[in-house]
Amino acid sequence: MKNPRSSSRAETGPWPYLLVAGPLIVVIASLATAWIAYKTDDGVVASDYYKRGLLVNQLLPKEPLPVRKLAAVIAFDDTGAITVHPELGDTRGDTLRLTLTHPASATQEDIVLRRDARGDYVGTLRSERTGRWTVAFDSLTWPLPTTLIERTSRPGFAGRAETSSAIR
Repeated sequence: MKNPRSSSRAETGPWPYLLVAGPLIVVIASLATAWIAYKTDDGVVASDYYKRGLLVNQLLPKEPLPVRKLAAVIAFDDTGAITVHPELGDTRGDTLRLTLTHPASATQEDIVLRRDARGDYVGTLRSERTGRWTVAFDSLTWPLPTTLIERTSRPGFAGRAETSSAIR
């Protein structure tokens, strides 16, 4: 009597060949890569690369260059005025452009702040909406990061923006 579970190769289909094909292609590709690496020469960029590296190290400064950390405090008052106070007395022009976005309502305002007599940048926010606002500083000379601030019904401190020590 014939075992009903046994089958011929014709009945199994292409599956065993497809299962073996993947690893076989990987083996052939790795052998081809090894042959190319053996037969070709990369060549040395410079024969005295070590001496050149030592020369570069001598030209680099011994102490890292000081990086000035930029920072600003952002505040609102009860009239809707927004004030950006640059810390360290940093003066980078007479105007500063801000883009404020309220994520919950998709409200967006572009404001140009003007420098006042104290050195702060001052402007007026048209929206009276409270809550969290995203502030993007639009200045190439004053590269502060995009910051999330909180505007409450009480006037005062809303947030602080500062550059990271990793940004140079």
